[in-house]
Amino acid sequence: MTEVKQTAYDRFSIESAEQYIKTVVLVDDRIFVEGPRGTATLNARDPKPMGRKSASSRTESTRDTDASDKKDKEETDILRDASLREVQDSFAKKHIICSLYQPENDASFDDKSEVYGLCSSADVTIVDWDLGDTSGERALQLIGSLLEHSQATSPHQLRLLLIYTLEENLGEIATKISNRLDGLQLLNVDSQSEQLVIKTEYARVVVLGRPRRAPHPSTLNNRVPESELAERTIGEFSRLAAGLMQGIVLRGIAKLRDNNGRILSRFHKELDVAFLAHRALLLPEETFGQIIPLLTDELNSVLQDTLGDYPLGSVYRAKEIVDAWCEKNWQENEAAKLQVGVGADRLLFARDVFCNGPDLRYDYSKFRKSKVKGLIQQEAQGAPRWKDGKKERMMLADYLSGSGQTRHHNEKFGSLMSQRVKYGGSARTLHLGVIVRESGSNRRYLLCLQPLCDSVRTGDVYKPFVFSVLNECESTGEFTHCAIDPNGDVIRLEYNPKISSVLVSNFKSGEISVCAEKDETDRYIFKDERENRFEWIAELKAEHAQRAAEQFARELSRVGLTESEWLRLKAK
Repeated sequence: MTEVKQTAYDRFSIESAEQYIKTVVLVDDRIFVEGPRGTATLNARDPKPMGRKSASSRTESTRDTDASDKKDKEETDILRDASLREVQDSFAKKHIICSLYQPENDASFDDKSEVYGLCSSADVTIVDWDLGDTSGERALQLIGSLLEHSQATSPHQLRLLLIYTLEENLGEIATKISNRLDGLQLLNVDSQSEQLVIKTEYARVVVLGRPRRAPHPSTLNNRVPESELAERTIGEFSRLAAGLMQGIVLRGIAKLRDNNGRILSRFHKELDVAFLAHRALLLPEETFGQIIPLLTDELNSVLQDTLGDYPLGSVYRAKEIVDAWCEKNWQENEAAKLQVGVGADRLLFARDVFCNGPDLRYDYSKFRKSKVKGLIQQEAQGAPRWKDGKKERMMLADYLSGSGQTRHHNEKFGSLMSQRVKYGGSARTLHLGVIVRESGSNRRYLLCLQPLCDSVRTGDVYKPFVFSVLNECESTGEFTHCAIDPNGDVIRLEYNPKISSVLVSNFKSGEISVCAEKDETDRYIFKDERENRFEWIAELKAEHAQRAAEQFARELSRVGLTESEWLRLKAK
């Protein structure tokens, strides 16, 4: 097996995955063997080779044994030391629960089966390929059920599925899985990236084999002893969420689970009577939704206390991880206007900037045509800082953005920081901060400025809602918001609060709020009093929506004066 040296970034990703994974399910039809009086015991010492007839014991070996039987016997001798208990122990050492499940001989493997329900609840599923001597048909059905049904019902759940088998031809197994997923029309199937790995948008299927006496060289790296299966599982899961930010998020989720007792204690049952009294005093207003911001605050406190300002660890370790990330992922944006200098090491410059900011460790001014020094402002006292000029900062940002293989990543990151994601089929309601798009010939983008308290319970009458028109911009122009529409397209918008840009339209709420309805193309549509249609596009986070409202209120509160023109010009 080829040894690959792990970088600090690799170790960070693996540690993040290890903190996140809590449950593993191993599905095999030969876990237990029949004992006395119908009892079942763990088949820990003598697994039956899958896809091969049982070899004869040592005492029955004779000179008349043919070459095929000898080969079977030799491989069985190797496998006698194999143990499912070793698998469980390998996960136990990583503080991960590994459940062994043996389905009945006539068990179903569709999305209504018991085995599917169990596997869909686990972080990782490990499946024996030859369940019930069916040449992989049952395993294929289970994999297809997990990936297809989860994509339709829980499309944002990460799934790692491992095939762990004694079969010799691992490549043939990978091909069968890939063909099955293609037949199910799952998105983003990519079987070409790695020989024995099939990837979909949120899932990773890896074909692993138990050790053999003479494995094919192409599958050597995918032959894993039982005692090392946990370590390999964690490594494969780390590739499922391999980004720097994804690693931090995995750690954050793990910290929330580790502190669930602390979170629950803040909402102890003695507070129920106070909450119900609070609700009674406010009825008919509904108050159960007020628990959500309370819970959000507690989750935020846990993350702040456990991850804090240094989610990558110490300052030194953070630089080490970022440096390794640059080495592995960063590529120069050759179209950017920034010139590091003739003969300068571009990767070294990127690592220097990402790790140290304007306090660069190397002098780039010695390189001909270098513009790096012009980006930095050296204070008489204190640390250097980037110049305030917009041109210089944008030039640096464009250069650091990389080769452009990932399209619109700055826009998408801007959207991530300013907009709230709607998960699943949750209701789309009309209130402060919601961005909609007019249907018809206008197709203008509008930002709802209606205060939250005036957006609910409008009754059976139509109530006016206030919007500000947003200007759609080109990527080279100036804009204030980057929205990602329901199709995943980037929309660049400029918010310029003016009275002349205001649009007012009348809407009627349902029981509580003005809710959008799905049309035949799965778009969420609001309809006003005149049956004009407005498509829900995005929703600003609360603080960003409030800032937009404050900017509009500031425009409204301007005071018009009669004053000396000479004095007004002097004031400028």
